[in-house]
Amino acid sequence: MTSLSTLIATPTEVFVCDACAHVQSPDLPDVQAFYDREYRISLQSDEHDQLYEQRDDGPVFRTGHQASLVLGLDLPDGAKVLDFGAAKATTLRAVLKQRPDLHPHVFDVSEDYREHWNGWVDAADQATYRLPEAWTGRFDLITAHFVLEHVTDPVGILAELRACLAPGGRLFFTVPDPVGNSGDLLVADHLNHFTTSSLTEALHRAGLRPLAIRQDQFRGAHVVLATPALNGETLGPATGAASCAETVRDLLKNWEHALSSIDAAQIDGKTFAIYGAGFYGTLIASRLPEKPVCFLDRNPHLQGTEHIGCPVLTPEACPVGVELIFAGLNPDHARRILPADAAWKPDGARIVYLNG
Repeated sequence: MTSLSTLIATPTEVFVCDACAHVQSPDLPDVQAFYDREYRISLQSDEHDQLYEQRDDGPVFRTGHQASLVLGLDLPDGAKVLDFGAAKATTLRAVLKQRPDLHPHVFDVSEDYREHWNGWVDAADQATYRLPEAWTGRFDLITAHFVLEHVTDPVGILAELRACLAPGGRLFFTVPDPVGNSGDLLVADHLNHFTTSSLTEALHRAGLRPLAIRQDQFRGAHVVLATPALNGETLGPATGAASCAETVRDLLKNWEHALSSIDAAQIDGKTFAIYGAGFYGTLIASRLPEKPVCFLDRNPHLQGTEHIGCPVLTPEACPVGVELIFAGLNPDHARRILPADAAWKPDGARIVYLNG
C-alpha cells in the first residue's frame, strides 16, 4: 500500500539498523519513474488537501498547519525560500499570503506541477529533477514537507540542501515518526522511516547541526530544524539507538498481530463500513474478503466522492443497518477520534479497532 492509498505489486519489507535505529524498506521498482509519472499528490483539484485534525471550530488541513509552522520561524524580510519536493507548493503559497515579501522558489522531481507554480513563482525560480548550480548558497530557508521518507539517498539529499543554504540559513523539514504513527512502517513508497537517533545521524553525516527535532508540533511526525555545521565543528554520535530500534521491533510485532486479526475478521455476511478513507482505511479494505458498503470520513474534500468503488460519506450519513464499523485510523488515536459510543453510530453497530 502506498501513501496515496494505492496498491502496488511489491512485498512490504522493513529492516531496522542496530547502529543508528534507521528503518528502511527496499526501493520501489523504477522509483524515479514512480515519482515522475505515477505519484500525484493532491492533484484531484486545486482545493484538495489532507485533513490534519477535526476541531470544535472546524477542520484543520495539513497545508494550513504546515504554513503556521513555517511562519513561526521568524524569517527576515525578503528571505529567499525554497520549497523542496514542493508538489503544488500549497504550503509555500499559504505562507506568502501572510508574508508577501518572501522570495519563493520551488523544486520537484516531476513536471506535473508547473501549472500550479506558474503565475506566482518566476520561471527562473522553478526547477525540476536537479537542483541548479546557481542555487548554491542562495537560500535563507529550505523547507521539505514529508519528502525525505521517499528518497533513496537521504544523506545525499540533505548534503545537497545544505550546499544550497546561505550562511546562517536553515533547513526545516518534516518526516513521519514511525513511533508516533506506526502505520508509516507499512507504507511501500516510504523508503525511510526515521527515528530520533537516525535523524541525528543523517544530519551529522550531511554536515548539518540539528537545532531542534520535535514530535509535539505535528502529530505523528518529526519536525526538524537544522543549520550547516561550522567549519571544524565536531558533531557527536547519535544516542538512544538501541532503545529506538527495540521500540520499532515491538511495533512491527504489533502490526503482525493486527494484520492477522484483520485477515481473520468474521464478516459472516454482516453489513460493514470503514471509518477513514485514507491509508489505514484502505489497508483494512484491501485485506477483507468483501467491499464495505461505504467509507466514512470527516474530510469535506473526500465526502461525496468514491474510493475504490465505494461512496465516501459523512459519519452522520452512515446507513441504517450497518453492523460493523472498522476504525481505519492510527491505532494510537482511534478511540479518541472514534469512540465506541459515537452518537451517530447506527443502533447495534459495533466498532472494530485495529489494536483490539
